[in-house]
Amino acid sequence: MIHFFRSIRQILLSENKTGKYFKYAIGEIVLVVIGILIALSINTWNENKKQRVFEVKMLTEVHTALTSDIDYFLRLESRLHKLDSASNVFIKLVHEKAIFNDSLYNRGQSRWYFLRSGINLQFNKGPYEALKSSGIDKISNDSLRNSLVNFYDFEFPKQIAFINYYDEDYTENVEQLFSFLQDPFTELVNGKIEVYSKFPEDLFLRPEFLNLLTRIKSRATKSKRAVHYCVSQMEKLKAQISLEIN
Repeated sequence: MIHFFRSIRQILLSENKTGKYFKYAIGEIVLVVIGILIALSINTWNENKKQRVFEVKMLTEVHTALTSDIDYFLRLESRLHKLDSASNVFIKLVHEKAIFNDSLYNRGQSRWYFLRSGINLQFNKGPYEALKSSGIDKISNDSLRNSLVNFYDFEFPKQIAFINYYDEDYTENVEQLFSFLQDPFTELVNGKIEVYSKFPEDLFLRPEFLNLLTRIKSRATKSKRAVHYCVSQMEKLKAQISLEIN
């Protein structure tokens, strides 16, 4: 098309028809500009498509990590709930001034186990960190981008710091719990010698045991609250990502 206009211009120029010559020259320029704009539009479309593919890929990885983290934190919350419940049961026995015996221990054996429970925090920030290092601005949805930054860079670290702080007393609590055990003794069970240690009968009458239970309950309650908050925020963020990638 441009060659066609150029040929006409040459003819018009040779015939001294400058008015028409300039009209065709302008037409040729317009065609060139249109061609450039079309090429730029195609290039922009291709770049946007590539960026969208990358964005969906990265968000999908964050979504997968959140799914795994939610599952793990829900198990943590359940564990902390059992620890809280166990401490409540034993605090009640203290207030009732119960006498500790083997039957009481055997009936509540699982509760004694949970009384020794701690938590081991695990979570996967890798996909988010990869997204951030490649450019968080690649997330086109402003609201989602702000939610990602707010959760992973502010809310989540704050709650993790709280949980770690609350759990600092875990080792000391367990050591104190075992300090109540009496000296070990042996028994012959099914032809085998077994070693046992028992708690004293006046365990529930000791003020220091109530003090220990109170601290364990406080640790469980505060940690459970922080873990529950993390789960709720992760579920909200996961829902936002789902809307964006589906």
